[in-house]
Amino acid sequence: MESKKAQAIECLQKQGFRITKQREILIDIILSENCSCCKEVYVLASRKDPGIGMATVYRTVDALERVGALEKGMAYRLCGEDRKKCQSCLIELEDGATLTLNYPLLEKMIEQGIQDRGLSKGQMIKEIMLL
Repeated sequence: MESKKAQAIECLQKQGFRITKQREILIDIILSENCSCCKEVYVLASRKDPGIGMATVYRTVDALERVGALEKGMAYRLCGEDRKKCQSCLIELEDGATLTLNYPLLEKMIEQGIQDRGLSKGQMIKEIMLL
């Protein structure tokens, strides 16, 4: 659990997000509980820190999704080292519009881009790891 927490924190920091005590509490809850929505995360978090607001939960969940550290399915889960288990990738365009790509489509697009630019020098791609 600590390594997943460290990975999530590192992803957030690389994208310029501050790591606050409240964000750490929220990450701990997402790791240890089976929450399917922000409201469930909020209820659990407010028991640990009554100062945590619903907006903080939404912003933290959004930040984790943006940096690719959180996957949503039936319940929130922090992505592990095997990113293929993540269900989608959120891409924000400069006008604020967003695109959601599932992993198989994203993988195909990356492979095609690498082949089109000749970066693979004719070799087949063995694996793609998103960091």
